[in-house]
Amino acid sequence: MSQELQKEVVRRLRNVQGHLAGLARMVETGQDCADVLHQLAAARAALDKITELMLEGYVAECLARDREQDTTGRDARDLVRILRRFLR
Repeated sequence: MSQELQKEVVRRLRNVQGHLAGLARMVETGQDCADVLHQLAAARAALDKITELMLEGYVAECLARDREQDTTGRDARDLVRILRRFLR
């Protein structure tokens, strides 16, 4: 993973971490359920974006590197397995 992608993913994960802490406080203080659900949807969207970035990085970097090493078949199977997990 490139350092640029790594920094972006870590930044986004820290944002989600703060978002989840805020959600916990919302639940603990009895905030309106609709507001909590709205914030949960936002946190989920943020995680989906991180997943998208990671998959994009995997395809761009890992598969390209592995193609050079002639291990493409194994890595294509790994990619399909990963995608299946996220498409459930």
